[in-house]
Amino acid sequence: MPIHTVLGPIDPEDLGPTSMHEHVFSDLRVWVKETGGEPWEGPIGPEAQVHLRWNGLHTPDNLVLHDPDVAVAELQRVKAAGGRTIVDLTVTGMGRRTADLVEVSRRSGVNVCVGCGFYVEELHPPELAAMDVDQIAQTILDDLRDGLDGTGVKPALIGEIGTNHPPSVDEWRVVRAAGRAGAESGAAVNVHLSWRGADGLQVVEALTEEGMPADRIVLSHMDERIDRGYHDAVAQTGAILELDTFGSEFFYSTESRARNPTDVERLDALEYLVSQGYGDQIVLGCDVWAQSNLVRNGGAGYEHLFKRVQPALGWRCGADEATIRQIMVETPRRLLDRP
Repeated sequence: MPIHTVLGPIDPEDLGPTSMHEHVFSDLRVWVKETGGEPWEGPIGPEAQVHLRWNGLHTPDNLVLHDPDVAVAELQRVKAAGGRTIVDLTVTGMGRRTADLVEVSRRSGVNVCVGCGFYVEELHPPELAAMDVDQIAQTILDDLRDGLDGTGVKPALIGEIGTNHPPSVDEWRVVRAAGRAGAESGAAVNVHLSWRGADGLQVVEALTEEGMPADRIVLSHMDERIDRGYHDAVAQTGAILELDTFGSEFFYSTESRARNPTDVERLDALEYLVSQGYGDQIVLGCDVWAQSNLVRNGGAGYEHLFKRVQPALGWRCGADEATIRQIMVETPRRLLDRP
């Protein structure tokens, strides 16, 4: 089957190296913290980078991606680095701008696939609270069939479906609806996991109970909770582990001392998974979602996956060429190819 992009269906052979978790336009000011850090005063640029690594959630403007020209420039760097496709998982409530994605993809020359569904409870539309699992599943199925926001752009997969730790009752209802819709449609399901807990096993259980094949379940942000025992247990279910925050290294809050892992820690986790034979259950991304992630502001950008992490799969993580291709091309192709 063809793979759906914002510019229409493409042959799966044209997918190429793929980042499975990004955001081109988004508004995640829901995560702004009022205490435990200091906002950046003034325009955001390279000079703000170090400050934002220590105070990234304390500057509202940092948490909005809104400029099409900037998006084009950043994605052109992906193409120059050998990347071919990114998957934008900006779902309902996150500031999705589907029509603008069409133009950005056309101008940049990079394939953009999109997801659908609902993020964390804080960003659920009010009407969702009154809907049951079947009704939410039907909403997702309608998006898969008809396209998003009146544009006709069809999602390539479901997600990122949002969960906090622990997932709320409403979030579990959406997870189950996503599983039900995925089982009916054949679309893969991507679930956002909170760094605060180890909920991957329960999410896989809920989705498989709704009929989802484990090998079409993608668990985001597995590199935000680096625990070999946890990673082993999730991998043994057959689900896909997404290590998708490469290039982000910042404190969530000085009050909690919580932080992103470093890329060195992520590569260590990736090396372990490859050594254990899980190469066909790994996908990668950079989860660009803030101004501080962009190259123009001193960040690693979308290009980071293709320019630095992909080569490091070989020289740092011990992956052979076949495994690198599996991670960067073959598994994304399988997951994004739906009826």
